Amino acid sequence: MLTHIPTPNEPVVAASGARSFAADDALEVIDAIAEITRHGRGENIQRRDHRAPYLSRAVSGVARDCALLADGRRHIVDFLMPGDFFGFTPRDARQFSVEAVVDDTVVAHYPLQRVEQMADANPRLGRRLRAMAFDAASRSQARSLILGRLSALERVGLFLLEMGQRSTDASGTAILLPMSRYDIADYLGLSSETVCRVLTDLKDRGAITFTGAHRVRIIDPRALSERDGTGKAVAKRRTVAAA
Repeated sequence: MLTHIPTPNEPVVAASGARSFAADDALEVIDAIAEITRHGRGENIQRRDHRAPYLSRAVSGVARDCALLADGRRHIVDFLMPGDFFGFTPRDARQFSVEAVVDDTVVAHYPLQRVEQMADANPRLGRRLRAMAFDAASRSQARSLILGRLSALERVGLFLLEMGQRSTDASGTAILLPMSRYDIADYLGLSSETVCRVLTDLKDRGAITFTGAHRVRIIDPRALSERDGTGKAVAKRRTVAAA
């Protein structure tokens, strides 16, 4: 189930402003207990060793949920867009760190115990929070499907389609990609050079066009996801090996 997710250009303000940043009647009841924090690019929002008594929600900007592996490689498991909740984890500790991708990333934090008490007393709120948890699980499943693709072309293509559903500009015609190519690479299990090469390849084929430094418009969605019966990219397209 897809839920409403405000775009990065949609006006979203804190509960004290003219509009509730929850942007959802069922969630407005927890506005009053929200603690708002603002973060600069690369700043930790939640560390891996941080005990998480809060349920959090991205209000504006973009964040990444990631971990540093034993061999020094970084592993990004999710990009958090405005409207996304995170912190659906056991009480003892989080497994990953959450970091701001861009400056002025604003996050609302809700004391978990208070939220649970309010959800017990308000079934509608409880149902809405469960739906948000299901959305988070669905994003994880979608990423598993992307990483199961054999070629870098398919991984990058499906990533663009995913972002097309989650992050568009005010006109609704271009995908916003505020994260760096390094972030995209660590999300897809590729090298940054491969990500750049595939994006250029898709542009040269006419599948996408760049409308700004962090904006992409999809021209041919089928070119981003087609596969033949062998599970490889369609033969007329040059497949770029994953690196």
